[in-house]
Amino acid sequence: METVLVDDFESSRVAEVPRPTPEPGEVLVEVSRVQLSVTECLLYRGAEIIHHESVKERLEGGPARLFGHEFCGRIVEVGDEVTAFDPGERVYAPGKIHCGECTYCRSGYDNLCPDTVGIGYDRPGALAEYVSLPTDPLVTLPEDVSDAAGAALQPMASSLLCVLDADIDPGDTVVVFGTGVMGFQCGLSAAQLGAGEVFTVDVRDRPLEIAERNGLTPIDASEANPIAVVEEATDGLGADVAFEAVGGEQDHATSGDDPLAQAFESVRRGGTVVQVGHVTGDIELTPRTLRSKMVRWINPEKGYKSVGPGTSTGDLAAELVADGDVPIEEYVTHELEGLESFEKAVDVTLEKGEYDALGPAQLVLE
Repeated sequence: METVLVDDFESSRVAEVPRPTPEPGEVLVEVSRVQLSVTECLLYRGAEIIHHESVKERLEGGPARLFGHEFCGRIVEVGDEVTAFDPGERVYAPGKIHCGECTYCRSGYDNLCPDTVGIGYDRPGALAEYVSLPTDPLVTLPEDVSDAAGAALQPMASSLLCVLDADIDPGDTVVVFGTGVMGFQCGLSAAQLGAGEVFTVDVRDRPLEIAERNGLTPIDASEANPIAVVEEATDGLGADVAFEAVGGEQDHATSGDDPLAQAFESVRRGGTVVQVGHVTGDIELTPRTLRSKMVRWINPEKGYKSVGPGTSTGDLAAELVADGDVPIEEYVTHELEGLESFEKAVDVTLEKGEYDALGPAQLVLE
């Protein structure tokens, strides 16, 4: 089969390798589409961020099959001991591969496992025609979910976790700073789970237009002060929940104009700030500001978890997309043919403004 082999940072090629055979407890998936994440692209360019040591260690052992944790495909073979999936089912991977042995795993909190195996980081991912994976991180896709949406569903499942962790009450006022992929998904998911008015803040016209078309209230931060807009709409109270979905380099968390500081300023006393974006490097904050305003600063859980006896966040995310409640395909703007487009996909994903892209690039394999 064909796969992307990474020889070193910023050096890759498409190569022929043996098609994997699923081990006991694993399934073999024929990959339909794979979407690159910003994290993967930054790692490929050598950024010393999360997973850097894992990637570096694998490259030291020679050419490696790296990246590809956002994908969808169809199961073509199941290994021994697999009972939850059958050949022909379409799947995606919202979860992590857990150790199954730590205290968290043994007590039913496997989404908090500290010893997870990362798809595409610690073991081969879906930048290949086929990928063999344990069933642990996989969820079945409804037929009403397209391949484009299926490959984009992993961030949607993470967005849903962020919203659930916010404990939104019916009628809550919500403000989302950053109308990128996850900011858009958090805003619409919050509305689906009972929020009242949901504001979304950005400086780009297209994301704000998409947000407004889907029922969110846009705030163009280049023309209006989002704090003032939210205060006026809430009679000076502030939002109940704010999502910071920008991330990147920021100087201060509780004062100034950085997105996180604005999120803290926008919420009411006793409100909640959910940290969706990954802030790089260190950031200053004034603990007294948090304490005096009694703000909860939440770093959401990862992977997926049960939300009831019959469903998980991975299933619910797929259902919201299948029903058209969260149209994540709005952000799939660049679909490239084949694994040979990997380098172009990296460029598009990291340089969205240059390519007029809204979300990461997808590679179409079928």
